[in-house]
This record gives sequence, C-alpha cells and structure tokens, in this order.
Amino acid sequence: MSLIDIAKSGSIEDWDAEISAGADPNELDFYGTNALSWMLKMESAELFRHAILKGADPLSPYTTPGNVIFDVVNQNKDSFLQILVDTVSVWKNSKYLLTRDKNGNTIFHLAVLESAESLWEVLFNSLTEEIVSLRNEEGRSVFLEAIIEDRMEIITKLLSKFPDIVQQIDREGKTALHLVAERNLHELCSFLLEEGNVLLETKDNFGNTALFLSASADAVECMADLLHVGANPFVWGENEESITRLLDREKFGHSLKTWKDFVIQKAILGAGYVRREEMIEFLRKEKPFKPEELTKAKLVDLI
Repeated sequence: MSLIDIAKSGSIEDWDAEISAGADPNELDFYGTNALSWMLKMESAELFRHAILKGADPLSPYTTPGNVIFDVVNQNKDSFLQILVDTVSVWKNSKYLLTRDKNGNTIFHLAVLESAESLWEVLFNSLTEEIVSLRNEEGRSVFLEAIIEDRMEIITKLLSKFPDIVQQIDREGKTALHLVAERNLHELCSFLLEEGNVLLETKDNFGNTALFLSASADAVECMADLLHVGANPFVWGENEESITRLLDREKFGHSLKTWKDFVIQKAILGAGYVRREEMIEFLRKEKPFKPEELTKAKLVDLI
C-alpha cells in the first residue's frame, strides 16, 4: 500500500509500517501533492500530527507552488493549524522553509493574516534579515503585507527588530506610508508618523506622495495627520493632476474642506509659513478657492 493510500485511510499503524520499510514520507502523488495534503483533505488530524512527528515535512513543496501549510491557512483549518503550531520545533529548520505559493508568498507572508496569528507567534523568532527582505509577486515584504492587513502588533515587533524595513517599497514604489494613506488606516498612519523615520515627500512609481494618495481615497483622517506633520499640500500626482482638482472632480467635499482649512490657517501665519511662496504659486495656478473664500481668508491681495 502506498503512503498516499494510507493517508486516505488514516491508519497510523500502516503508516509506521511503510515508513519502517523505507518509504519516503514526502513522496508526491500523480497530482504533485503529498500524503500530508491527503490527510488534510480527509480530515485525518491524528495521522497528520503523527506523520509530522515521524518525519513528514509540512514545508515540503508540491510540484506546483505551495505546500500543505498554505492549504491549511487558506482553508482556515484551525485544528490542523494548531497541529502545525504544536509541532513547529520539528519542521521550522526545514530546508524548504522559504517555499512559496503561486503568488510568491512565503509562510511568513501568510502568517501575518489574522487567521494565522498563532503561526506567526511561533515563527517570529525564525525571522532573519534575508526573510524580511523577501518579496511576493506584488513586491511586498512580510512587513508591507502586515501593513495592508492592519496588524499593528506585528508591525511594532517587526520594526523593533528590523528598524530599516520602514523604508521598504513594493512593486509600485509604495512605502508603508503610501499603503496606509490610500487605505485610510488611521491608527497605523499616526503610528508611522510618530516614529519619525518616514519620508513624507517620497513618490511612488506614478508620481504620488502619501498625501496625494490619501486625497485620492478620501482618507480625510490620514490627510489631516499628514498635513499637520508637514507634508507638502501643494502637490500634483499621476496624470499631472493637482490635489485640489482631484478632490473637486471626485466630489470629496470633506477632504477638500480639510485641505482648504489647513491652507487658510497657514496663510494667516504670513511669512512664518515656510511654503508661503509655493502656496501663492499653487493658488494662482489651480484656483481652488471661491472668490468669497479668498476674501474671508484675506488672500485676495496675494493672488
């Protein structure tokens, strides 16, 4: 009897007999999967645990990208995920630790998902500089995946261990600040700004700053934070569109009012505003204010 057939039957005794006879616990079947994969399909949790403890490697890759760990996470098989957590000391040093799925993710990428939190906790100490630099097909590292998943606890731990990762960019040239701004992840945005290691005026591959992306998403909370820490409000983004024309075109009234209120506040400060000349040039060119708004803000004489 083959190990694949035994995996389907769930027999621990037959499994041990075949292994003792020299069978390879990681052999692939006709479909390019392995015995552990069939145990998962057949819900044979007891044999799944036993096989791992006796040498079956859950990191062993299929013929196509992936392995049984990806299947467990993607299928939300909590009981099997717990078995993987319980047996991590057996498989975490596997030569296949960095096996990827079809999207280029390692198990570290998938472990940042909320549903795989227990896996993350036992894998964290295995992280290295090499692993945190690996990118999936979207060009995202483990850190950047944690950003878009809004995993604050994971992000803080990653930054405490690998502080330089805050400068990482994805395939589109987006930094962590770009990603939180365009998703209006306000708590994360505030955290990144408070850390003080982010660059406000970095542009992605399309020419967008984080502030411009916050405007394009009508992410008013992030926009307000970015403005008040010094992000340049007089910017153009992709297609050479100004931030005010974008907000007006999309009818993002609250965001446009936030932008206008900020500019008016700075205008009243007079020469104390470091971007005053830039502001005047922008207002003359883009004309974002109505005549009555200009009068009320005492900006008529400037433009």
